[in-house]
Amino acid sequence: MFFPSRPIFLYLVASMKIEALIRAEADHCVKCGLCLPRCPTYLKTRNEGDSPRGRIALLQGLATGQLQDSPALRRHLDGCLGCRGCERACPSTVAYGRLLDAGRGLLARSAPGAGPSRHERLLMHPRAAARLLATYQRSGLHRLARRLGLPARLGLGREDRYLPPPPRRRLRRAYYAPTCAAAPGGRPGRRPGGRKPGGRKQGDVALFTGCAGWLFDQDALVAAVGLLTAKGYGVHIPRSQGCCGALHLHRGDGAGARALAEANSACFNDLPVEAVLFLASGCGATLSEYGELHRLAGGPPLQWRVPVVELSRFLAALDWPEAAFRPLPGKALIHEPCTLRHVLRDEAHAYALLRRIPGLEIEPLPDNHLCCGAAGDYLFRQPAMADALLADKIAHLRDSRARWLLTSNIGCSLHLRRGIEEAGLSVEVLHPVELLARQADMPESP
Repeated sequence: MFFPSRPIFLYLVASMKIEALIRAEADHCVKCGLCLPRCPTYLKTRNEGDSPRGRIALLQGLATGQLQDSPALRRHLDGCLGCRGCERACPSTVAYGRLLDAGRGLLARSAPGAGPSRHERLLMHPRAAARLLATYQRSGLHRLARRLGLPARLGLGREDRYLPPPPRRRLRRAYYAPTCAAAPGGRPGRRPGGRKPGGRKQGDVALFTGCAGWLFDQDALVAAVGLLTAKGYGVHIPRSQGCCGALHLHRGDGAGARALAEANSACFNDLPVEAVLFLASGCGATLSEYGELHRLAGGPPLQWRVPVVELSRFLAALDWPEAAFRPLPGKALIHEPCTLRHVLRDEAHAYALLRRIPGLEIEPLPDNHLCCGAAGDYLFRQPAMADALLADKIAHLRDSRARWLLTSNIGCSLHLRRGIEEAGLSVEVLHPVELLARQADMPESP
């Protein structure tokens, strides 16, 4: 009798688990079609294979052996944004995100060896990448490279169009003491303009920076630390934290995502904090679902010792005096990232917080239920669809008279900013906490 070797045996067992997961979850779909108006790709192509129920049917066929892996099947599955708008519309509560990740894991195992993309490799070491990027931009090399057309010649023309300007400020410490209390072994914090700090220390929190956030969203991270320390919270920013694992998970690398999740949960669970806060909703959605990773990658469920909380939700629950923010006349539109709206379902708190700024007119960006096309690295993998979806958002902005567009995800921010710049619109793209900190007259450096 033939007995497979241990690696082959483990591969077969893992594959059977994923196939069983796909079959069980896909069986909940009754193919009613209520998801169709919520699917951005289906609305563009009107191809049933680009709809949630069509993709579920493809995954069912793949898991049962009725369909084989093929370029056409991959084209339909790879075209999915993973926005999970269908989940919110589904009367049968199909966990489409889990189903899609399982299907991509099955495809990755049937054709291994693709490995991480160049975008993932850049984000694997965000602190080193940030130093190199700062040198590249501040030394003049970036301007010279653009003048010579080098990014396009190297096949990096699209990536170069997304590169934001260098941050004005940068986080440099692993702990920031509240401005109302002395740092351990140091002097009491001070507020801008020489004002004396007041109040008592409220506690300590930890900040998840993310890999893309650390590279491209430093101004928002600094603003977050400024607001938190001003409200009496000490902020831990552990240097050992890493990528949340979203990009690994969405290309089918469940084991890689699991390894990152274990490292992050161990890193943050050791801190004496009352909450782990995140700015980027894409990271937050993945952090909130660490407990589900065992379904795709094995091992016991991971648990957070303290709540993982979106920053606007945390700040909105704090007491802000009537005069906490300076007036700001003008109109701001709020873009609700798919991960915040459809996965975390936590989009209301940014509105509540920003309405405390006197004079500011707040409205949602029209069609917030439809993805902007960023979707992790989708904007690079599927540029035609990403740009088509972006064009819809830019059309809404052009008619809006808005001065600011506020979004809580770094990928969406980069995508929308690129579209706004290329359309010649005078709309500033910010994270909500950046506008809050600006109107609260926060310090230039935390």
